Amino acid sequence: MNPRTARGLLASYLDEPNEIKSPLVQKAMKALERSPELQAEFDEQTNIDARARKILGAAGVPFEVEESLASKVSALPAGRINPRDPAILAAGIGFLLLVLVLTWNFLGRPAAFPPDAAEIAERVIELEDEPLDPVGEPSGEVEDWFLMKGFDGFKVPEHLAANLAESGGILKINNQPVAVVTIPQRNARFLVFPAEPFGIDLPEGEWRSAPIDELYAAAIREMDGMCFMILRRGSLASVQDLIGAAPR
Repeated sequence: MNPRTARGLLASYLDEPNEIKSPLVQKAMKALERSPELQAEFDEQTNIDARARKILGAAGVPFEVEESLASKVSALPAGRINPRDPAILAAGIGFLLLVLVLTWNFLGRPAAFPPDAAEIAERVIELEDEPLDPVGEPSGEVEDWFLMKGFDGFKVPEHLAANLAESGGILKINNQPVAVVTIPQRNARFLVFPAEPFGIDLPEGEWRSAPIDELYAAAIREMDGMCFMILRRGSLASVQDLIGAAPR
């Protein structure tokens, strides 16, 4: 099998970690090894599939969608469809992805993590080695420290205020100031920034959380027009532990 044929076959293939691959898929995977470019393309597809599973894995399919799918499948002419046909497989997977996106739109949107907030978290990760100034005070007491640097509105939720801020500074992201303090005891950073310039609009005081990449997760809430974000090295559950201690 040549790499181009392998590419066509694997374009509609979802790589499941515990799945026993069919002989045809195994041949296609070996064929990709002869083309670094196509191998890189397939690896990227696999990473996207994994992230999509993580994000959409908890989403349920509404009853009306399941019912609609069942009726459409039962209406298909018998004996005319070859389920192994790559075109049929691609169309089926495309339709499934459409269902997942619609499910996410209707069920997941109210609890979705703002995309602009995720971009801020990614930029802070990229600037992780940016030199910051020593602070050495509880994070709940550094509002005046930031005010002297020209940033007004740095506030930390009360249940996190005792965490010691080792260092801090003001980063520029999309030409907007983002106040940051490092919290080594929590393996985290606390971020504060105005919501409006970044187009973030969240229900007052409501937490949203999400994985940012394979190493980091974040949680965010908005209060009085300012966003407070926890960016933590660890799993989604680890950052949810921090916001879980908040008073109800």
